[in-house]
Amino acid sequence: MKKILITVAVVLSLNSALLADSIKVFAASSTKLAMQKVIEKFNVANPNDEIVITYSSTGKAYAQFSNGFAYDIFMAADSTYPAKIDEDKNAITKPEVYALGAVALFSTNKELIKKGLEALRDEKVKHISIANPRLAPYGVAAQEILKNYSLEDVAKPKLVLGDNIAQSVQFVDSGAAEIGLVAYSLIKTKRDADEFMLIDKTKYSLMEQAFVLTKYAKDKPLAKKFAEFILSNEAQDIFEEFGFGRVK
Repeated sequence: MKKILITVAVVLSLNSALLADSIKVFAASSTKLAMQKVIEKFNVANPNDEIVITYSSTGKAYAQFSNGFAYDIFMAADSTYPAKIDEDKNAITKPEVYALGAVALFSTNKELIKKGLEALRDEKVKHISIANPRLAPYGVAAQEILKNYSLEDVAKPKLVLGDNIAQSVQFVDSGAAEIGLVAYSLIKTKRDADEFMLIDKTKYSLMEQAFVLTKYAKDKPLAKKFAEFILSNEAQDIFEEFGFGRVK
């Protein structure tokens, strides 16, 4: 009887392994805190499935994908790159907006935050952290903000560029920059309210963060299931919790 029970257990284990699936997801660095919780929530109902996720700048990930890196889902910090994947006939779905990004002024020096963006003119501010605009949509947004507040000339010699928006936050945390224009989603739940200030959203282009299922997801039901979860109320609540605007 004991041998029979062991055999049944082995068979069930093998069946479970066969039913399990795994996908590779790229997600923009701005989503890291939110996505960790989204995946945790998804795994509650899908414990045998594996979401292998990579966080990076959208531009860098697009270059990787173009060179053959097999992301099944591409979750960008904008809608431009998913549209390019679609235009290149490398997507099996149209771009779908999953969250609206927001930019915040961030500093560990609370006195600087009290001054708002005028703090960028302060002689104490030697370095201003933003993401590299050539790699990260949040860097493009930061440039727009500086231009719309007539701060380009003041900021230009002080700019410190992160490879992605998470690194831009790290520059401020480490003291490599006194202040920065960063993703609200990376500081909302981690920092004191007087260490950051939301930037007026009319001062930069609407940040529609979108995803596509790529050609590599063609025969992977898990990719479709996870994409549907990203747009579910449950996941949208999580994105909103971390400072994103919800789309559903």
